[in-house]
Amino acid sequence: MDPRHLLVKRPIMNYGPRLNWAIWAFTIASAVFLALRLYCKLTRARTLWWDDYFLIGSWLAVLVASAMLTEAVKAGLGHHWNEMPDYSTMPYLNKMSYGAGFCTTVATAWSKTSFGITLLRISNGWVRWLVWFIIISVNLVLGFAAAMMWIQCWPIAKLWTWGMPGTCWPLYVVQNYTTFASVYSGALDIILSILPWKIVWKVAINKKEKLGALVAMSFGVFSGIISFLKIISLDDISDSSSTTVDVKIFNTAEPAVTIIAVSIPILRAFFRRDAAQKSTSVRFIQFSQIPEPTVTGRSAPSFDKKDAADSDIVLVAHDSRPSQASRSGQDIEMQPR
Repeated sequence: MDPRHLLVKRPIMNYGPRLNWAIWAFTIASAVFLALRLYCKLTRARTLWWDDYFLIGSWLAVLVASAMLTEAVKAGLGHHWNEMPDYSTMPYLNKMSYGAGFCTTVATAWSKTSFGITLLRISNGWVRWLVWFIIISVNLVLGFAAAMMWIQCWPIAKLWTWGMPGTCWPLYVVQNYTTFASVYSGALDIILSILPWKIVWKVAINKKEKLGALVAMSFGVFSGIISFLKIISLDDISDSSSTTVDVKIFNTAEPAVTIIAVSIPILRAFFRRDAAQKSTSVRFIQFSQIPEPTVTGRSAPSFDKKDAADSDIVLVAHDSRPSQASRSGQDIEMQPR
């Protein structure tokens, strides 16, 4: 008896639907938070600033990347290479995949730039120089990672057309630099989440409100965690039998989570301010109006007066006597203007 009829054929696995569900969940969630951020600012008659424009550009890049990945799924992305339903769609699939990777990398750089610009407006001294270094370096490192997707092969069409004559960089070079860029990006997320503590901690305000504001400004740490988790899946790039679905989910999740994290402080401040406005003993104070020495003996951070005056972050003093609130700095919290 021929035993081959006893063999059970393994079902063909398609992770495309899982990829679509994940990327669009992140895209929609980040859109909601971004829309609420813009609503909070515009309803307060605040003009949009460069941090808002970079964040909008970042989300648009995420949207384009998700649309490209959806097209790639239609062409067979999500199947193992040896189980592709139609190999003639491979060039189109690869082209969409590379385009999506480029967009998510740009989105990641711009989302971090947005938060950096926000911090620039409330920082000074060495912290301000550090923020500038982060903004410039993250755009250089991730910018090259994005460009590398298109310059690693010549002619460029060799990227998505297998067997075409030409040359490509060694795969380990691309993978090693991508790993470095992910580590660097994740580390900067952690640093950007810590810096608000340095900027705000010395301000003599109610500890409960201070911690609430600082925690809201530190959600970027989750973007860093995603960046580090992505490193685990980068080996899929060199594995011809992998679907690379996990890499693409992490690529989309990182900028989307950053957009959400950058929007949370504005939303928290907006709702806190609405609640505060119901009280007649509330007064709004900008960073530029914070007295240098406080009654407690601690010095409040000295911000650039022009930037602080234009900043969307202000302080709210819960005190029926404005002069005392200004002197003591008690019960103050960060709010959007």
